[in-house]
Amino acid sequence: MDKEILEKYIKAGRIAAKVRDECKSLVKPGKNILEIAEEIERRITELGGELAFPVNIGINNIAAHYTPEKGEDILLREGDIVKIDIGAHVDGYIGDTAITISLGEYEDLLEASRKALNEAIKLLKPGIKTNEIAETIQKTIESFGFRVISNLTGHGLERFNIHADPQIPNVITSNNYMLKEDDVIAIEPFATTGIGFVKDLDEARIFSVLIDKRNMLRSMEAREIYSFGIKRNGLPFTSRWLELSKIKFRLGIKELKMKDMIYPYYILAEKEEAMVAQFEHTIIIKDKPIVTTIYDE
Repeated sequence: MDKEILEKYIKAGRIAAKVRDECKSLVKPGKNILEIAEEIERRITELGGELAFPVNIGINNIAAHYTPEKGEDILLREGDIVKIDIGAHVDGYIGDTAITISLGEYEDLLEASRKALNEAIKLLKPGIKTNEIAETIQKTIESFGFRVISNLTGHGLERFNIHADPQIPNVITSNNYMLKEDDVIAIEPFATTGIGFVKDLDEARIFSVLIDKRNMLRSMEAREIYSFGIKRNGLPFTSRWLELSKIKFRLGIKELKMKDMIYPYYILAEKEEAMVAQFEHTIIIKDKPIVTTIYDE
């Protein structure tokens, strides 16, 4: 890997890690999740990074892809478990990291996910296969008496691409990829008190434009959204980053969906509405792997 690219990955990871660690003080009962999201995103840019994707705040059974909208007034409560998934980038090179914070019980659930991540990282080196990682994640989480969410995976990272190959499964699959030197991956074990499966909630608040699809657009709203997404080089965004009203944003998204020019990230929730915990790091594969999303003063 080119030295300059490596430095950008490390810088992005350090920024994401610092903000992740700082956000622990924001997550407390009575706090508005919109305020939390805006503060996290503000800090990423303040520290010299750019937003790789809207901060995900998943409460309790919500596993992924939930971000607050403008004007939303959802307050955290005692007993919640709160997943914060953060992405920063430097010139398109991404640091992706997540943490779960408990406002009540479920410390064992958090520890299951956290330990699974740490045990998986210990295995990493060129030549390791993804099923070896998956087996360790699954065994670790199940040793705590919980289940792994089988249809959520980690993933590769590339420039301006948050979900590149390879997939890093949390359970053994038929696609057993061998990691090679300089692969950049995000490992994110999801542990749950439920059956270990997520479902779409048929609502999306995070979107990416498909930059290879350039059809004619009729509405101003659709053109504005698509232009915004192109300027982000296809990285995800959300409605509160644009000046459009909620109604106009939805109209624009509707046209873009009809013309297959946008990808919606549907909110994912545990199928039985059970609790979910998640921890995540970004790692560059080397003989001695580089975990970019660890922050040291």
